[in-house]
Amino acid sequence: MWSEKVVVITGASKGIGKSMSKHFTELGATVIMLYRSSLSEIKQVVEEIKKETGHERVFFEKLDVNDIEMVKNVFQNIISTHKRIDVLVNNAGISFGGALIPSNPVEKWKEIVDTNIMGTINCIHAVSFHMLLAQSGSIINISSLSGLVGIERLSAYSASKAGVIGLTRSLGKEYAPYNVRVNAVAPGYIEETGMVDRIPEKQMTEFRKKIAMGRLGTAKEVAEAVSFLASDKSSYITGQTLVVDGGLM
Repeated sequence: MWSEKVVVITGASKGIGKSMSKHFTELGATVIMLYRSSLSEIKQVVEEIKKETGHERVFFEKLDVNDIEMVKNVFQNIISTHKRIDVLVNNAGISFGGALIPSNPVEKWKEIVDTNIMGTINCIHAVSFHMLLAQSGSIINISSLSGLVGIERLSAYSASKAGVIGLTRSLGKEYAPYNVRVNAVAPGYIEETGMVDRIPEKQMTEFRKKIAMGRLGTAKEVAEAVSFLASDKSSYITGQTLVVDGGLM
């Protein structure tokens, strides 16, 4: 099944994005990893994945999800080269810690909302014509536990990720008549992510006590959830948000 599929992942150079790229490669799919900044970093990641999986159909393209014209061009190039996009994973996102108070610049919040919501919309818009015409495809948006419960000092990030969930629900209904499914995954506290790395160890100890399974999740576990939603095994699931949080909620 997967050997015939083309999977496109944004924000693919590190953390959950990197793990998802490797996982889909292991499944046998053709994977296009989209990155924003470091060419040397993405080259190293791609070579690492090829070496570990023995799979050569791993490619990369530079993409700023906020640049709508760039998004259109990159996705058109992918379709022209690979003839199809079966799965789009919208993983690119940014965060900024700080309360929404007068002393903090509102521009930071705007940047987060623009990237996390509009960046997702830009990519879906770019791939939509192809998928709707083919009447086939799966779109998975990476949200966050914070989009469901809200986290203090992450108000903009929480709001943006809640927006991603709302977008997923609506598009699930809009695209269903065309056999294109749209779902989301909302990770909780996951190892190998920048957000967890910024949390002091004392605070993380308290968080672990609240997690029913007593530990942080792994990026691999998020990747497994994403591939389930991307596969035919979830063919009757759309508009949903799968929470991967070890029972924290």
